[in-house]
Amino acid sequence: MEVKTGSADLAAAAAFSDTGKQKHPPNHTVMPLHPFSDDIVFLDAEFTSLDPYTGEILSVALVKPDGSELYLEIDRDPGTLSPWVAEHVLPFLDGPRVAPDDAVIRIRDFVGADEPFPVSFVTPYDTVFLRKLVPESAWPFRRYPIDFAALLFASGLDPANLLENDRILSEKIGVAPSEHRRMHHALNDAQLLRDAYGKFFRYLAD
Repeated sequence: MEVKTGSADLAAAAAFSDTGKQKHPPNHTVMPLHPFSDDIVFLDAEFTSLDPYTGEILSVALVKPDGSELYLEIDRDPGTLSPWVAEHVLPFLDGPRVAPDDAVIRIRDFVGADEPFPVSFVTPYDTVFLRKLVPESAWPFRRYPIDFAALLFASGLDPANLLENDRILSEKIGVAPSEHRRMHHALNDAQLLRDAYGKFFRYLAD
């Protein structure tokens, strides 16, 4: 039986490559390849455990796009640390400890009154635990956290390893990998996130 192909069918077929993967659909408008806002702060934290009910922030780092940074280690009972944290995170804590209430004040002072978007890698952890530290009345960010892992996933990159993605993005745009390569340290990871985020949008713009 002969099947007649109309213009709509041809347009739909043209939306797919020879491999069967969908390209831009008919009448597709390409979205601008730049972030909605540059009013952001990069966030990373380490926790006493990954249990959102019992865990607490152990250390937290905030880095602005201009490179200014805040790093705090929170005074916690060592007995509340999970075995993994005690082995892989605790030995690398190297700053003075502050009380939780003092941490809240310093975070608010650093972030300021503009309510920037918080950007983190695997947001459900960092934002949830930061919410446990900072009460609603003192929350300094917009309520729309940006997950860099989700951006990597949506662009076809495996979001499992931020360090590896920084290497991949560096190669794609022809720059050196980030010098911040010590994992499981909040400040190092926030600095690495800032570097990888900038490379990601440079890559999309090419």
